[in-house]
Amino acid sequence: MKKIILVFLISVNVFAQTEEVYEAIESSRYTDYKNGYSIQIPDWFIEKQTNDSNLWGGVFPKTNNIENAVIITGFDKKDFESFEDFQRVFITGNVFGKETLFSKAHIWYGRNERDFQVIQNGVSSRVFTFWNNKIYHNQFVLLETSTSYLFVNFCATPETYEENLPNFNELMDGLNIE
Repeated sequence: MKKIILVFLISVNVFAQTEEVYEAIESSRYTDYKNGYSIQIPDWFIEKQTNDSNLWGGVFPKTNNIENAVIITGFDKKDFESFEDFQRVFITGNVFGKETLFSKAHIWYGRNERDFQVIQNGVSSRVFTFWNNKIYHNQFVLLETSTSYLFVNFCATPETYEENLPNFNELMDGLNIE
């Protein structure tokens, strides 16, 4: 569990809503052989260097001077009892107003059961978290590959979530489980 919390905190710190300028990495497709997926990178997406082989992500173009982030984190399957346990840690087992199961720094602000969807190779749900004195709207996508469990997190402010959701969906349309 400590590994999950550390990875999530690192990913949030790397890709949290920020005003810093990062150098974009040029590429049209990213393939993660270790975690069993590849993703087509739209021209508008700004890929970010993570220096961690289990993390990949970037940001959308600024909306109202805010950059929304997407990060994909790969976890070894042996870190969880099952895919259902993976779902429990990131979505179904969290309780409103309490620390999340994946990060002591985040407070679970809930989800709407009707937003929980079974998708190919996994599940998806809109969730709400409180971090660093701000509420965030997230789309969590949990996927199973042959070697890993993937946690895809689209993180946005309440003001920018709906505007960038089509961009997130476009990005996810280019995701292939290998």
